[in-house]
Amino acid sequence: MYKRFLAVFCVLVVLAQVAQIAFSHREKQEEEATLAQSESEERELVLWYTDDKLNTYLVEAAAEFEEKHNVQVRLQLVTAVDYIEHINTASISDLGGPDLFVTSSELLEKARLAGLTVENDSFSEIELNGTYPQKAQDAATCGGKLVAYPFYFETCFLLYNKGYTDTAPNSIDEILSYSDNFEASAKTEKVENIFKWNVADIFYNFFFISNYVNLGGPTGDNREEVELSASEVIQCLEYYQSLNGFFAIDADAVTTENVLQEFIDGKIVYTIAKTDAIAMLDEAIANGTVAEIPEEEEDAEGEETEEVDQEEELQMDLTEDQGYFYGIAQVPDLTEGLQTKGLSVTNSVVVNAYSKERDLAKELAKYITCDKVDSLYSMANKMPVKIGVEYENEEMSTLLVQYENSVEVPKITDLSNYWIEMEIAFANIWRGNDVGGEIESVNQKIISQLQTSE
Repeated sequence: MYKRFLAVFCVLVVLAQVAQIAFSHREKQEEEATLAQSESEERELVLWYTDDKLNTYLVEAAAEFEEKHNVQVRLQLVTAVDYIEHINTASISDLGGPDLFVTSSELLEKARLAGLTVENDSFSEIELNGTYPQKAQDAATCGGKLVAYPFYFETCFLLYNKGYTDTAPNSIDEILSYSDNFEASAKTEKVENIFKWNVADIFYNFFFISNYVNLGGPTGDNREEVELSASEVIQCLEYYQSLNGFFAIDADAVTTENVLQEFIDGKIVYTIAKTDAIAMLDEAIANGTVAEIPEEEEDAEGEETEEVDQEEELQMDLTEDQGYFYGIAQVPDLTEGLQTKGLSVTNSVVVNAYSKERDLAKELAKYITCDKVDSLYSMANKMPVKIGVEYENEEMSTLLVQYENSVEVPKITDLSNYWIEMEIAFANIWRGNDVGGEIESVNQKIISQLQTSE
């Protein structure tokens, strides 16, 4: 009897142990399944941006990143109106905001003060300096820290038609000299303006004074380093005003699109353009809509040779890598004594401090702005700030040099309406208003605004 009881007891113990093992195994499986489901639900990154030209690039980048990291990347194109405010509102709501977002440098201070930024610590100092120029690093720095991943830039530069001139001028004085010596001929019959640009847009005008203003120091966020009224500013604007007598550009009628089309049509020799103009010029080349400019060559008897078909010549130039019909150069100085700098805006990717996937978001930000960015221009017509990107048109490297020598739009929120005020002042000065009076009016408004908000 005892032995039978002992045998039954042993069987029950074994069964209990088996049941316990099975239960533990099932519990572990359930925990793993729950964890896997939880991870599957949580491993999603949301990216907000405002420029639809980035669509194709970001869709491809997101797909590549998803495959590599087994995470879903959701792209959301949103309105640029009150952009930072919407990000902040969404971030503190139950629904949650983006894990990362694309923004211009001028909004970085607002984003930082709203608690929406984290430090970019994805690069060592050596890697950082080898990847981005100092201008880009400054543009992504706010409050003494690198708080964003520099992505692409916009700046202004000089375009000139190689059908009319072989070299870029060093100064506007040289353009005036070219204008004085300009002779009408069969080759130049299409020319209507030697120098024309959008005098109604501050982005194209600001290079006249940018070398002599200080908009918040190197990183554009130091309120103690704001200087708007150097004596050279008045000299530069008086020079600007004098150009109306030479080129007579109608500020009420001129537009950026019309100027660029006139340049393509061979009606303008020199113009000030923004980085997005290059894509339009290249499209005109591809479509064969660039104006034909005949070559003037004389034979031994002094007679002109036959005109060369411009479309055929352009195609030959492109094939033989002899250059495009347009030349790219940095904005010229005004005179030997008055220097210039272009204006620039840098767009960066910011990792949201509210993100639950910060580390993964940092990896995506780095992938978008660094690892994949060599294809950004071909896919979105945006100029990446990354060092070493190669282009079919080798002259485009000049744009990065121009960017490095530019003045970045400041991050100080209280300077945001400076551009509106200066655009009005430039327009009034072009029409003949007193230079000193216009600048003094702007300075008083801005300084008062800075002092009030302290």
